[in-house]
Amino acid sequence: YRDPTLAWKKNCLVQTTAWSPCSKTCGLGLSVRVNNDNSKCEMRKERRLCLLRPCEENIIRSVKIPKGKTCRPKFQAKKAENLKLSGCTSTRKFKPTYCGVCTDKRCCVPNKSRMIKVNFKCKGSISTQWKMQWITSCVCLRKCNNPGDMFSDLRFL
Repeated sequence: YRDPTLAWKKNCLVQTTAWSPCSKTCGLGLSVRVNNDNSKCEMRKERRLCLLRPCEENIIRSVKIPKGKTCRPKFQAKKAENLKLSGCTSTRKFKPTYCGVCTDKRCCVPNKSRMIKVNFKCKGSISTQWKMQWITSCVCLRKCNNPGDMFSDLRFL
């Protein structure tokens, strides 16, 4: 057994936390983690973009749940579109996989994902690059947390 969050590298015990939940339940949000995988072995915050589902209600309502089921864990955008971030636009179009919906109060969240790099073009010919979570599968759970609330996991004793 090997803990993927711990590894030795050049006299440094590299440690990495899990990614935080996405800061937004719809639209582009942020996810963070802390690691010391750098030349100084210092703990640093790492950020990535995340996109769980679109905010447009008509898109969410158009998701068809299979007959006899209460959830559709994931669905894909109908067409490729540019991503928008603080007045910047992605240089290429994407057709993301989104986490789906349930009719029984369960919440669908990413189960498997990989990291991609997204280049953005901004006003004044400024460009920037962000890491982004690219969802490949989702799971629907009974436990629904508010992703923006860091205390939502706390329970009274």
